[in-house]
Amino acid sequence: MTLQIHRIRNFIRLLLLSLMFPWGGLCGGREEVLAKGWTLDLLIERYNQDEKAVLALDQGRPPSENWGGGVPYFGRLIGMVEKLGDRAALPFLEEKSLMTNAPGPLRACAAKAYASLATGEECAALLPEMLKIDNQTVWTAGWRSSVLFLYLNRINDAIAKGELSDETLNLLVGKLLAHTQSLSVPRLADGDMIDRFLIQHCAGYATSQQRLAMWTEYLDELGDESWDEELREKFTPAKESLEAIPPRKRTDLRKRFPDLPPLPDDAPAGGRMKIAIAVTMGFVAVVAAWLALRRRKARKAA
Repeated sequence: MTLQIHRIRNFIRLLLLSLMFPWGGLCGGREEVLAKGWTLDLLIERYNQDEKAVLALDQGRPPSENWGGGVPYFGRLIGMVEKLGDRAALPFLEEKSLMTNAPGPLRACAAKAYASLATGEECAALLPEMLKIDNQTVWTAGWRSSVLFLYLNRINDAIAKGELSDETLNLLVGKLLAHTQSLSVPRLADGDMIDRFLIQHCAGYATSQQRLAMWTEYLDELGDESWDEELREKFTPAKESLEAIPPRKRTDLRKRFPDLPPLPDDAPAGGRMKIAIAVTMGFVAVVAAWLALRRRKARKAA
């Protein structure tokens, strides 16, 4: 009963805030927002104050149950921040994009506003950080796939215009590769888009051992539901085309990106070390036995 009262009180508070909020601020652009008396500092101050109040009410509850009915209200505040078009808002929008105790749709709203104001280099830096969030869930498509699609397109445009440095692109490629290889990531939601990006921008990826490992793992994650079967039909050809390549001709991208994890077929590092030590010790023993035999023959001959 107490929890129900708590939720009702939270909802009423946010409803009142929405009614007080100047809806007209979203109808126009920067000039209309400013005409309503809103500046970037005032919007950020309002957002942070109300966010603090909501989190205080929802303390101790999981993020999925936080914020009551307040997502549209906070989304409108972010929309006004975006319409001001001020790059000084980027730190604020980055913070909200990575806020793990905020609802996914609100993070997506902040991330999209960030992309509209940021450079391709800045988008390339923020994207891997967003990909670290919500990896404990089976599907992240609810908020992240739309953001991923937007950011990869934004980055592709920057590459086409020569606005992304080789260093930034190489760093991004390495992080996206690591994301696809992490066993803790529910990768099917991200994999197809990242796969297409890496084919374009990572030499050797299309025929790599890492790509085969990724698609094998993706398909293993699927169940027996009808929509799983549809996904299996869609992605199985990519796996089969890689399996048709002789193993020795598949690229191992760890030569370029040494921080990538071991491949599934690799022997454990400890096992390889033990084998190497055993072989070495065996060779030493054989040499020692051969030298001892020679010494005995030499003594007999003397």
